[in-house]
Amino acid sequence: MEERNGDFLSELPYTNRGVIRQKEELSALIDWCQITIKDVSLEEVIEQVLRIPYELMEVTDYQKGIAEHELVAVFDNIKVLKPTGKAQYQGFQILMSGSGCRNYENFLQLNEETWFDFLKRVSGYHVNFPRIDLAIDDRKPYLKIPELIQRTKEGLLSSKMREVDFHDSGELKEEVYQSKGGSLYIGSSASNLRFVFYEKGYEQNRKYGKELEENWNRYELRFRQETAVSVVQELLKYQDVAGLAMEVLNSKIRFLEYPPEGTTTRKRLYPTYGAWAELMKGIGKVKLTMQPQEKSLQRVWDWLERSVAPSLKLFAELRKIEKKDYIGNLIENGEMNITQRKLYDDYIKARYFDERGREHRKGVAESERIL
Repeated sequence: MEERNGDFLSELPYTNRGVIRQKEELSALIDWCQITIKDVSLEEVIEQVLRIPYELMEVTDYQKGIAEHELVAVFDNIKVLKPTGKAQYQGFQILMSGSGCRNYENFLQLNEETWFDFLKRVSGYHVNFPRIDLAIDDRKPYLKIPELIQRTKEGLLSSKMREVDFHDSGELKEEVYQSKGGSLYIGSSASNLRFVFYEKGYEQNRKYGKELEENWNRYELRFRQETAVSVVQELLKYQDVAGLAMEVLNSKIRFLEYPPEGTTTRKRLYPTYGAWAELMKGIGKVKLTMQPQEKSLQRVWDWLERSVAPSLKLFAELRKIEKKDYIGNLIENGEMNITQRKLYDDYIKARYFDERGREHRKGVAESERIL
């Protein structure tokens, strides 16, 4: 088989072209964005607020969404919902999960905008922020999640938040337990502020079969309701993600070390856990980044090349002997499932999206030339 050509799918639209994925030790992302917007039409939400071409959004016939909301328009994981039942109001809800935020960063790039630009534009409308999450990716990593869990069990966590939960999975290796994906939750899932510390590399490997990145932790700050509104205001006022993250973390939690024997029994006087102190120093330099999501089509191709191509090669060789088109027959009789059909539809949309981007850049270049 010929050696892989890394550029085989490089011309696919909407595949993170021109973006360097953040590989710094610490970086910050908007990882959930949920906005209620009132007194606007669906077209205005899509074209004026999100600045997504209306024809790219799939307008649905009211499908099930989240609690008391129905899905009315969607592009990948960027969703627009309409209230139903007790939640009735004149307006819509914009919902972007983590992957939706990565999807939307492609549009931010196309429009030459940042998250700050988007949040400022949205705040000019009659809006509320039910939830916004800030994620800090740690690729050093400064912390070991199993150690944080153990310290929490031993009472070496000073926190103004009373509810704590943790999950750990792993394996016994030579009779020694090795963690493979620990998570620590501080704060209630229903509260206006919750922290989640977990091993992101293991999660991505377990959920999506991605190559394991052992040295990848994620620390999430999840803000809801009034706290989310205050966070957006702070971000717009100072555009200082590092200062915000440090202020929130330092005011709510501190991991501790045991003091020298006999020096104190008062927990507030315990010394700060060294690794936690180092992380706080590092967070002081963190910047808000964007990581537009690579299209799933590339991942499908990678899987085909890795897992299917050898078998296809076998039947291609058999065809020479048997004079029978095994592969052609497979394709002729095959049918795409719902996921594959969506990939195809998204690809068609993305081609249009890519063409619009080229036209936009060409127009900007022409304007600059004339000026």
